[in-house]
Amino acid sequence: MCAQVQRDRHWVRENKTAVPAPLNSGKSTWQFHRSYTLMPVEAASECLGSRRPTHYTVCYRVKFVGFPPSDGHVRCPPGSYSIYSVQVIGTACQEALEPGFRVRLELPARGLLVHRVALVMLPLFEPGQSKRFREAGALGKVRTLVTAKRRLLRDLEQAGEGASAIVVQRNVDMSPSLGFEKRVTAKRRLIYDVDDAIWMTGRQTGGHPLGALKGTARKVRWLSERAEHVIAGNAILAEHLATYSEKVTVVPSLVEPSDYLVREHVQADVVTLGWVGSPTTALYLRGIAPALERFAGQSSRGVRLLVVGGGAPRVEGMDVEERAWSPGAEQQALAETDIGLMPLDDTPWSRGKCAYKALQYMASGIPAVVDDVGISAATVDGAGYVASGTEQWVEALRALAEDAGLRSRMGAAGRRRVEEEFSPARWVPTMATILRGD
Repeated sequence: MCAQVQRDRHWVRENKTAVPAPLNSGKSTWQFHRSYTLMPVEAASECLGSRRPTHYTVCYRVKFVGFPPSDGHVRCPPGSYSIYSVQVIGTACQEALEPGFRVRLELPARGLLVHRVALVMLPLFEPGQSKRFREAGALGKVRTLVTAKRRLLRDLEQAGEGASAIVVQRNVDMSPSLGFEKRVTAKRRLIYDVDDAIWMTGRQTGGHPLGALKGTARKVRWLSERAEHVIAGNAILAEHLATYSEKVTVVPSLVEPSDYLVREHVQADVVTLGWVGSPTTALYLRGIAPALERFAGQSSRGVRLLVVGGGAPRVEGMDVEERAWSPGAEQQALAETDIGLMPLDDTPWSRGKCAYKALQYMASGIPAVVDDVGISAATVDGAGYVASGTEQWVEALRALAEDAGLRSRMGAAGRRRVEEEFSPARWVPTMATILRGD
């Protein structure tokens, strides 16, 4: 593979052999050997043909530390590269592996290169920093945040004028001040991405009552008003954001179908109910514990509850297994799941959710049972059951548990729906138009 990077008045020819690591292993996706050959611009035209770009970014997929000195950092599939017309920074007050950043920025970046957009990943926190921040005392939090902010500002400075735009996913800073958001977004076109009702804080979200002191609602308003374009994860979020911006486009959270193996459903002695989430969303699972217990008591088969990423409730009559989240653990759990669970409380906060769990189940060919809250019903749409209350949950679980053929048919419908309506192939062109400013 050969790629060119313009440096001053010369091009660097890069020869690279890429070896992909296992999918979702949590490790660097590429391991490769590189050699460079310096050549003048005229000689580069032999490889580039008639295209004579002013800048080119080689696609890397490695553990990212700092901004590359000579070219942008781009996430893309092994063996692919592209001449791009615009370089866009993607940032958020998260780590690269956290759900919002991973789903809303990293995943579509794979396909954006085809549309001449290079998305440079610069999350606020490096690997492990977010956890240290959450677990630290007040002084430790300040130190971690200051260190992370200094590094991000350095990286942005090194990016220079080549990065003409920036995408902010949710927000950039933990502190209530707008100062850091203003510095990060200065002198660049701003695109603002929101996938949760983050303007709700404290008791509205089930979080700490002092959460309102973060000033998130004020940040949402400022970023929306400042942005050239706002991207919302669903129509409910878009309605609120439209009070601050005239340019709001709905782009749902996306799932790459090829990243998911399709579950083969058989009628076994044990049926596995699966749930994938986080500690903050595990409270929804506890809310359907009575329905799970009643279903287990009525089922003619053994029932297992597999929980990844959050605390599992105690359910009488059911084997409960709890696993810590990792990309590999998530994929393994989906491979074992017969019925996917996505319970939600009917609150303003929950109505803003983007139904990502359901999309993961659907991509895996797993029928989902979801609460009739927010966009859940519209998302599933025949790929499972929409339930309201304990009785409907029990009935839906019983119907799916007793019929592997029904699970297969609903799972296949969900897979098709993800491919057609929630895949990067469907939405990356829209995102590219927004990011290029067309």
